[in-house]
Amino acid sequence: MKGYEPSKIEPKWQKKWNESGLYASKLNEPNPYYVLAEFAYPSGDLHMGHWFTFGGADIYARMRRMQGFNVFFPNGYDSFGLPAENAAIKRGIHPKDWTLSNIEKMRNQFDTMGASFTFDHQVITCLPEYYKWNQWIFLKMLEKGIAYRGKSFANWCPSCQTVLADEQVVAGHCDRCGSEIEEKEVNQWFLKITEYADRLVWPASPELQRGEPDSPIVDWPKPVIEGQNNWIGRSDGTLINFDDLKVFTTRPDTLFGATFVVISPEHPLLAKFTTPENEKSVQQYIKEAAKKSELERKEQKQKSGVFTGSTVKNPMNGENVPVWVADYVLASYGTGAIMAVPAHDQRDFEFAKKFGLKIQYVIASPILHRTKQSNKKIASSKTPRNDEEAYEEEGTMVNSGEYNGLTSSEARDKISDYIEEHKLGKRQVQYHLHDWSISRQRYWGTPIPVIYCDPPAGRCGVVPVPEKDLPVELPENVEFKPTGQSPLMSAEAWRNVKCPKCGGEAQRETDTMDGFFDNSWYFFRYLDPKNQEEIFDKKLAEKWLPLEIYFGGAEHTLGHTLYSRFFTRFFKDIGLTSFDEYAKRRVNHGIVLGPDGDKMSKSKGNVVNPDDEVKRFGADTIRIHMAFFMPYDGTGPWVSERMSGSYRFLQRVWALQEKIDKTVTAKAEGAASSDSEAVSEIASSKTPRNDDLQMMHKTIQKVTEDIEAVKFNTAIAALMEWLNYLGRKKNITKEEMKNLILLLAPFAPHITEELWELLRLRMTATGLFISSLGQSLMINI
Repeated sequence: MKGYEPSKIEPKWQKKWNESGLYASKLNEPNPYYVLAEFAYPSGDLHMGHWFTFGGADIYARMRRMQGFNVFFPNGYDSFGLPAENAAIKRGIHPKDWTLSNIEKMRNQFDTMGASFTFDHQVITCLPEYYKWNQWIFLKMLEKGIAYRGKSFANWCPSCQTVLADEQVVAGHCDRCGSEIEEKEVNQWFLKITEYADRLVWPASPELQRGEPDSPIVDWPKPVIEGQNNWIGRSDGTLINFDDLKVFTTRPDTLFGATFVVISPEHPLLAKFTTPENEKSVQQYIKEAAKKSELERKEQKQKSGVFTGSTVKNPMNGENVPVWVADYVLASYGTGAIMAVPAHDQRDFEFAKKFGLKIQYVIASPILHRTKQSNKKIASSKTPRNDEEAYEEEGTMVNSGEYNGLTSSEARDKISDYIEEHKLGKRQVQYHLHDWSISRQRYWGTPIPVIYCDPPAGRCGVVPVPEKDLPVELPENVEFKPTGQSPLMSAEAWRNVKCPKCGGEAQRETDTMDGFFDNSWYFFRYLDPKNQEEIFDKKLAEKWLPLEIYFGGAEHTLGHTLYSRFFTRFFKDIGLTSFDEYAKRRVNHGIVLGPDGDKMSKSKGNVVNPDDEVKRFGADTIRIHMAFFMPYDGTGPWVSERMSGSYRFLQRVWALQEKIDKTVTAKAEGAASSDSEAVSEIASSKTPRNDDLQMMHKTIQKVTEDIEAVKFNTAIAALMEWLNYLGRKKNITKEEMKNLILLLAPFAPHITEELWELLRLRMTATGLFISSLGQSLMINI
């Protein structure tokens, strides 16, 4: 018997799978099961992180096929974005050429992995047949008032020379190049995601509840759910007028303790409140604040600020309170102004202590104590006098006139009632979530389908590109180098057009769309990527979506994942779908680090190329090691020297053939190779002993349950334990060998395919129905 030679086995089966169309989609057949992993950016080479992500998804997809599901497991490329443009600038090539050559290379690497992707439904977002529908979606959003143009302060990356969404800023720096972010006021296109804020707060979508109405909603990781809810940040409170200045507060019960007001450096009324003698110091402060990112302003420990010279009236007690400007107040949240209650807000407390402002306690903390006469707990109130921190908890009202003695909760309602009755403000809901800026001053992205017909040449204003003229294709002759304005400004022949309404001289929009627009809906397009008449077939979407399971990165909680939920709801609103959530189950994958324990990076020289590892050990060995070396949601370094353990494991599986009971083998070899029923009958004629059966079925149950739970490392551990058990036996039955192959197949498809053929248990070239555990399973290996 020949030894285990992955370099011969793996190319053989990869070729057969491709030629036979084994994993081709069967969208019109029953029992649909849609499995998806977040598609990759075509950077040029797959790295171990890709293998980890897609390998895990492939294990799961293969298991579901073996259980008889009609699995749809597509793949594609998220191919617009800054990396391609930066590579074009650096290498002197066109982004399209760089991107498409990388896609071809990565496609070959995916084949080497042995992944069971459905490549006949591939999506490449930088091709016009895809981004045409980005533009179509934008026009629908414009029609519904969800897309709009406005001027606003934005996160500006001075290196990339473009606006970034809040979700693309990490610790005050650009998530692409690492440059420190600046605040800059620019004209932008926005999507009104805030209109969907309440619908995006979890729990969501009752049609996806399982079991009773109060059972868990879709199976998503708790950190994703909590992270999105915190980012949306719904706050129920009251909008209150301090003369001409409006403030929003979630604690109207503390209104009697508001001893000053703070407005942001960007507040439009700042100039009005600044007196002549304070103007110089205020203007200097505005300049200094502009140098800080929003995150820095939120997290800075040392408070700073300047008195404007003006006061406003507290509507509850009539006191005149000073108006200060400070950068810990943000123009983007609430009204850009706050009532400062230093006794009951720590930030205000620190500010008041620094500048010697009044601190007035209006909430007393309830103190529970036991009396000498009984063990009953009696509530009393005590006003805190802590000079080190504010008291921010609930309590009993004090120093608040007629509201004294009420609980904080009672006072919130009564004070809000008073504010509304006397027309001093109103109850209101605010969100941390901002509208999504999709304008990017870069080339490699979807052109925004808008034309400007402005005076003196025209008078139509902002004109949507007619649907019949889609797609608006990117011109190829463009200067890519960032200058602070959109590169498409340099494409004059493309930019200068006739107005679709009046026929006068007009100009195209030269900003392109944020890349997150592309990947917010691609899982819909996978179902129907060649359809040029509509965005996708609605019947297919109703049949195949929501996704059964979606594998992706935890880092996309506030970007791609949230935006995809927003798009899915918008599609429902315009009649494309009937569901709210795009995935029933979400699984976060972990991070594979370099051998030195740092994030893999070419600049650090710690990137491990999977192609090199395949040459040494074979793809199946990498797949086994990937599944085994850490939990799927873990983080750990890739150490090539540890691969030898997984390789020895597969060698032992291969050698186990020699232990198959020879009496059964001889009978099987005497049967006609085409008589598969006879072979199967002979193969199962000798069954394992009871303790062997227990071990076999224990392993079947463990591996099945662990794959379903995405616990691949413990599933491999169970297979290793069973292999050790079988290795101690003198002989094994074909039934044992058959089930070992079946359980190992999702993890190591090449070696198991070869072993299956050697055992002559295949009925056809594309699949086999076998009897196992009393049910009919289909294996497509």
